Amino acid sequence: MDKKTRRHVIAFCILFSGLVIGLTIILLLCFQRLSEDWKLSLIVFIITGILGIDLCRRKIKGVHNHNNTTKCESLDFVEAVHSNKVYPLIYCRMAIQGNLDIEKLKNAVNLSSQYVPEILYTYDFKIAGFVNRGLTADNAVIITDFDDETALQWDISKNAQLQIAICKEEQQNTIVIGMSHILTDGMGFLQYLYLLAALYNGASLGDKLQNKRDISPLLKNIRVQPPTEQSKYGRRIVVVPLRSFNNGTRFFCLNSTIAANDLTAIHMKAKKSGATLNHAFIAAYARVIARLQNTDKIVLPCPADLRRFQPKQDHLTIANMTGVYKKIVVEINPQHTFAETLSQVCIEMKLQQDRCRCFADMRLLNFAFHKTPRFILKKAIMKGYHLLPVSYTNMGIIDHEKLYFQDCFIKKCYLTGTYRRPPDFQLSISTFRNICTLNCTLIGADGDESIGQFTLEQVKKELLEWIKE
Repeated sequence: MDKKTRRHVIAFCILFSGLVIGLTIILLLCFQRLSEDWKLSLIVFIITGILGIDLCRRKIKGVHNHNNTTKCESLDFVEAVHSNKVYPLIYCRMAIQGNLDIEKLKNAVNLSSQYVPEILYTYDFKIAGFVNRGLTADNAVIITDFDDETALQWDISKNAQLQIAICKEEQQNTIVIGMSHILTDGMGFLQYLYLLAALYNGASLGDKLQNKRDISPLLKNIRVQPPTEQSKYGRRIVVVPLRSFNNGTRFFCLNSTIAANDLTAIHMKAKKSGATLNHAFIAAYARVIARLQNTDKIVLPCPADLRRFQPKQDHLTIANMTGVYKKIVVEINPQHTFAETLSQVCIEMKLQQDRCRCFADMRLLNFAFHKTPRFILKKAIMKGYHLLPVSYTNMGIIDHEKLYFQDCFIKKCYLTGTYRRPPDFQLSISTFRNICTLNCTLIGADGDESIGQFTLEQVKKELLEWIKE
């Protein structure tokens, strides 16, 4: 767009905005004298004006920042809205033996930015977009130690959406790769890790590979059916936190692992029960929560990868494409066996999946995102998208055939969510080389470490005792 056209666009937007604001003020002064029909018309006019002003504002920003800004999408915006409560970061932690070439890794980061430029952008919360500030891999890859876990929570509004922290030790390198959850979800993060590894290993991917971030294609031909009776019932259940509120500032990354042979046994037993590993994890977690809270009714949200509802694509989807089964209700009495709890979870999950409940309200959200001013939409999201104090996410299998670095051996690898502030708690699960890692990342006081580790060990115990029955 040339300078003359740019000036015309800006002038039109200013005049339009001024006209709407002026007329609105005049009408508001006469509001008390208007009939009900005219009052309704005035309200519609004001809303239309607000939408028009916001559109003009976005047009102006688009004129100035078209080449330097990537707008966020609707599910990105949901993550950004809740950033004051849950700071939007996800991590991959690895222990690597061998000679990891730092310069080669930086080069791979720069090459990957050709496909996903936003990894080296900052995020502007005011305009809801990723902004190019000229950052490079030198800004994203750092050599450090992990004596202070707080260093792993960086400011995505001032720094890149990707951060790779490397701690060099005598026997191995410890690497933490972090990425903005506003930029992508867990499955998209895995896609980026595979892309980064491929480029590090010298793969030539060409110019045709593209990253698709728009969720609109996923919403086509999806029919969301009514909620299940259990999820309706769950609206009346109060979710009690596992931790108490405190002003602690310590950071904890806690783990418990399930060995390969035990995980295989759990998988086989779940399969015989008509369930999945995911169902078994949820059942074990629900039973532990019931004991810790001394309750017989548990409500858990469960994320779902929306990509699975569409045919496999040949492009990247490093984006937020995760829906949520908002209310998985599990009733657990003291006499209930693990098998009975698992059966409940399996039936409820199957019903919600068949009814596409993970897409609930998503079409409306996506439509409103492109039509509604951000400050209005932000308030609506904060009221409609509640974060429960107890949550769960299964980040799936990390493919060791795709995530590897030449001349290196990844001894250990797992994914984690962000650090949860008191009183929130999230169980994260991931699997690498058939070793399952149960994880929670917490901010809190010393007592929170004990609570977190105990919870992880109890979930593991539930699963191991079940396969012995």
